[in-house]
Amino acid sequence: MRRVFKTLSRAFETDAEYLAQGTFWLTTGKVVGMAASFLLSIAYARYLSKDLYGSYRYVLSMLGIAGILALPGIGTAIVRSVAQGFEGTFRRGAKIIFFSSFGISLVGLGFALIFFVKGSPALASGFLIGALFVPFGEGLGNWRGYYEGKKDFRKKTFYNIASHVFYAVIMLAAIGIIFFKKLDVAPALVLLLGAYFLAHALPNILFFRIALRQISKDAPEDEHAIPYGLHLSMLSIPATVANYIDSVLLYAFLGPAALATYSFALAPIEQLKAFFSIVPEVAFPKLSEKTYRPEGEEDLKKSLVRKSLRTSVITVLGIAVYIFLAPYFFQIFFPRYIESVKFSQVFSLSLALFPFTIFNVALKAEGNIKKIYIYNVLAPVIQIAALLALIPFYGLWGAVWGKIIGRSANYFLPLLLFRK
Repeated sequence: MRRVFKTLSRAFETDAEYLAQGTFWLTTGKVVGMAASFLLSIAYARYLSKDLYGSYRYVLSMLGIAGILALPGIGTAIVRSVAQGFEGTFRRGAKIIFFSSFGISLVGLGFALIFFVKGSPALASGFLIGALFVPFGEGLGNWRGYYEGKKDFRKKTFYNIASHVFYAVIMLAAIGIIFFKKLDVAPALVLLLGAYFLAHALPNILFFRIALRQISKDAPEDEHAIPYGLHLSMLSIPATVANYIDSVLLYAFLGPAALATYSFALAPIEQLKAFFSIVPEVAFPKLSEKTYRPEGEEDLKKSLVRKSLRTSVITVLGIAVYIFLAPYFFQIFFPRYIESVKFSQVFSLSLALFPFTIFNVALKAEGNIKKIYIYNVLAPVIQIAALLALIPFYGLWGAVWGKIIGRSANYFLPLLLFRK
């Protein structure tokens, strides 16, 4: 087996044994997560109305934009610091993330009040329930970063699997109650969002405490990690807006049913993207180690393009298979969303050069604030501009092409900046 790993390492110019060990556990977790998401997608499509599901996605998107208040960049800084031996950074960084996430609650309460005044009780109730639970559902999820930094992908996978299973069970129970009780949109939305945040909060509380107990009180801290994480958090504002603004605009211009159609068009591609992201996720601790040494950074600048081009062959083949199978896939599993097929097929093209996202990881591992600023501002601004320009005139097609333009910027800008 070691001979096989050596052959693969020479072919792809990387540590194949390390990637195999890491990707085995992460792939296992991703497969379970994808299975849970797929099962839930079938339930959403078959047992929830398009208006209810679209409203559900809208509330999560608005709160997702407010997620910038939880300082998500500190989570990336935690992974980098733990990988470099500064485990104490997790303890301090996690506290900051948790308490700052209450800012999302304030935003949720504000939107609840606005929609209550506007006479939209369903959305008002949805934002209220989100405001109450979001710090525990989102603010304590950084335990994953600790295990990622430690390169303990086995333990991270086991905990993730438990989280996925718990989440699926809770959400399926909520969907079942909504369907059999024939709940109206307002109580159904409250139940759905309450289940969503509860299903995230309980596992996060448990696994966060477990991770915290593994760190000694005198564990070393990286004094530069929190300022670096704050920089990343500020830089994540445009990207966060870019990730959710398409849903907000579609809801505003076309309504919840159109947003539901769009969400199902994107869902399979986002699942494939999550699956492909295993390699960058495994690579980040290694890249952090290499960029810590000047000679390692120079080696990466010379080799990463070749590795990315070779890996792109796999993603292109995957896209071709998906385009061919998509009509049959939707007909079998999501028959009420057949109109999503053409949008999904075109959007799958955005994965063609996905392996080049490794340069985004390399930039963060390198820690060059100037380059990171340029990338984190310019790439999402391109996507936001494209979505703002295209959605009002072209609706769903405008959202799909705007997203593709944004993804293309995400691939090529880090490449140019890292090699500079």
